[in-house]
Amino acid sequence: MFKRIFAVLTLCSLFLFSGCRETQSETSRSSTAPLAAESFDVTPPFFKVSDKDTGAAVYMLGSMHVGKAGAVYPEKMYKALDESGTLAVELDTQALQNNRAEMNEALQVLLCENGKTAADYMGGDYDDIKKKFRKNGIYNAIYEAYIPSMWTSLWSNTIVEECGYNSDFGTDTLLLSYAKERGKKIDEIESAKEQYQVQAESSAALQTYILKETVALSAEENQEDYDELYDAWRSADMDKLIEMVSEEDGEVSEDLKADYDSYYEMMYTLRQKKMADYVLDKLKNGSDGYVTFMVVGAMHYAAPPSILDILEENGYEVENLNA
Repeated sequence: MFKRIFAVLTLCSLFLFSGCRETQSETSRSSTAPLAAESFDVTPPFFKVSDKDTGAAVYMLGSMHVGKAGAVYPEKMYKALDESGTLAVELDTQALQNNRAEMNEALQVLLCENGKTAADYMGGDYDDIKKKFRKNGIYNAIYEAYIPSMWTSLWSNTIVEECGYNSDFGTDTLLLSYAKERGKKIDEIESAKEQYQVQAESSAALQTYILKETVALSAEENQEDYDELYDAWRSADMDKLIEMVSEEDGEVSEDLKADYDSYYEMMYTLRQKKMADYVLDKLKNGSDGYVTFMVVGAMHYAAPPSILDILEENGYEVENLNA
């Protein structure tokens, strides 16, 4: 399935490309789902780590950046957030949606180099890819100014919704609304510009390969892939998520292996170190009884070296709250 679907577990900025939509405030724990939606339980990856010396603790939840109407999260998640003084997220998507200047500055990262267009990046695959965008009614001439990663994200936005998923029901959206209504402090671990940079710094060959793989899938294949990923996430099946990462690595051809290794380091290794460093700082420098709640894409707890791996390497014992 390669990287094409993993963005829902790694990059919340992906789902901002289709335009800035206002997120409705959550007035209650059940208000994320329309009354007509059938309710069902989700149990995302959920962990806790504490520091015996400082008395500080951090809850760590694995999010899916898109979701389905009707999802009911566990009560223990809300209790942990109620207990916490700070909610840490990859980035505050709600604030970003209302800050056009910041959004436009971040999007500059995804523009083609001066004098080049998308066709220069895609080479011989350009005509076929453009034809598929036109056929699906999502082509716009402005896309010609953007690199292939932008095209992949635009395509994925459409496919995700066709498969019944929406960022309005993503874990991050839910928790940001809940925390802000209760006056919690919000920490951003990254920025949209940093997340877009991960896409921009991967090679044109790898970007085009991912795009080509993405647009080649049938509606049935997309539905199967997203449902499989969602089921693994909603049941906190960490073994399955780890297996999926391993399968992704095995799909890369030899001529793109070095490019993929560089991409993996940016997407997972370096970002997970930054996320783990945030947790370590809260543990080591926190005050007695102070609790932080961190929610980041679930794959960051699965792809090696995961956040959990790094914390354990630093001598911390991580408690699996779903065990």
